Order: sequence, then C-alpha cells, then structure tokens
Amino acid sequence: MLNFTVTVCNAKGFHLRPASKLVELASSYQTASITLHNRGTGKTADCRNMMALMMMSSPKGTELHFDIDGENEVEIEKAIKSLFANGFGD
Repeated sequence: MLNFTVTVCNAKGFHLRPASKLVELASSYQTASITLHNRGTGKTADCRNMMALMMMSSPKGTELHFDIDGENEVEIEKAIKSLFANGFGD
C-alpha cells in the first residue's frame, strides 16, 4: 500500500473538471484500489466514483490524502501528483 498527501492548488478548488480527470485516471488502473480522504471533513471516496468525489468539498488549500493498493502504485502516485501540480489544467 502506498500513501501520500497533495494540496489542492487550483483557484476553484477540487470541482467537477478535476474530479472527472481523477475518475478517468483511476478508471485506467483497474488492478489498484485508489481511495481519497479529506481529513478536514472526514469524508472518504473511491476515486472511480464521481459523485463521491464531488461530495468531498475541497477548496483551494485543502490537503487530500490518497491510499493506493495494488499494481502500479508508484506510477499512479506520479500521475495523480502531476494532475494536482498542474492544477488540472485550470
């Protein structure tokens, strides 16, 4: 299992477009479980579940914790960190 934390850096926070990009990424790795935790709100979401991600309520500056379990963990971590670092293209 691999664990890491990222910070929401885009001005609009973690909204529909970032969530859809994360769902697309997570769905491309079917052999791994990818779970997102917002420790501030206590909410948890499977990264393949758009509705659960939208309920995370994560404005700019929110720290989000990921748990990845399965194949390609390091590759998935790099891809997720890249999405967040680039502000999901916002």
